[in-house]
This record gives sequence, structure tokens and C-alpha cells, in this order.
Amino acid sequence: MSANMIAEKSVRQTFRRLYKEAGWRALGSAVLLAIGLALGVGAGGGFGALLIAGGLLAGNEARGRARSARRFKIGAIAEERVGSRLLALEAWGWLVEHDVQKRDGGNIDHVVHSPAVTFLIDTKASKWDYRDIAQAHRHAKWAARHYGGQREIVPVICVQGSSRRVDFIDGVYTVGAPQLKDFLLDRG
Repeated sequence: MSANMIAEKSVRQTFRRLYKEAGWRALGSAVLLAIGLALGVGAGGGFGALLIAGGLLAGNEARGRARSARRFKIGAIAEERVGSRLLALEAWGWLVEHDVQKRDGGNIDHVVHSPAVTFLIDTKASKWDYRDIAQAHRHAKWAARHYGGQREIVPVICVQGSSRRVDFIDGVYTVGAPQLKDFLLDRG
């Protein structure tokens, strides 16, 4: 399995699951609508109206799952692209881990170990918000327990679709993907 496939494995699995669920809900919607329309909504057709309402609800759920799946797919592509940029660090003797699962739930997109520093990289496709800063702090607490308190732990939010310069916000670095490798080499 290529490093890129590893980089976005859990996100890719999620969007595939959501697409599958959307498909099944869409199929259920079509069946309910067809039967409901065949029964009609006229005299004695209350059951037909109920099936039509159920079909419309299932169709709405299918659209919602498909929208969520598209967002996860965009995230998987962003993680894959950032993961590709990180592969160059292995030539410097750095260890790069992708899709690191936390025992208490969730994952860290990329964990990069230089000789002295462990970077926790959360990938965003096009933008981040302050909830991501809080998540980066939770990742840092987990990493301090998991990797030991002797290593410096540095949380990073990398925006794949941005050329944003390095910024330091509430203890978390934010950086655009084109600057990521140089930032890590300079900081690590």
C-alpha cells in the first residue's frame, strides 16, 4: 500500500461508507415513492400518502449522506496531497506516520518525528476555524502521553489549498501546504 493510501485511509473509508449509505437510502426512497404513487393518495390511499412521505424523507437523507461523503472525499484528497509532501522528510531520517488512531477515539492525520520534535499535523482542505485549534490542543495532550514528555510536541494545522505563510495562533502553528516541508525542517 502506498504512503498516500495510508495517509487518507480512514477518511476514504468514511466517504465510501457514506456514499454506500446514500445509495441505499436513495433506492429505498425510489421504492417507497413508486409504491406510494401506485397506491395513490385518494380515498383509502392514506397508506400511499404515508409511503410517499417516507420516500421523500429517505430521499432527503440520501442527499445529506451524499453531501457528507463529498466533504470527506475532499478531505481524503487533501490528506493524500499533504502526505505526499511529507514523504520527502524521510530522506532526512525523519519518521512519518499517517492516520494515527488515538485509543480514545479520532485520529491525527500525520505525525512527523524529527530527531528532536514530534509534529502533529491536522490537514484542512481549504480553511480552518477555532474549533480546529482546540482539537490541535487535544491532539498535543494525547501525544505527550503517548510519545512521552521528553519530546517537544508541536501541533500544526496545514491548509492544503492555501499558500498561507506560517502563523502561530494560541499555541498552534498554521501553514499552507507549499510552506509545510520548509517549516518542519526549519522548526525541527
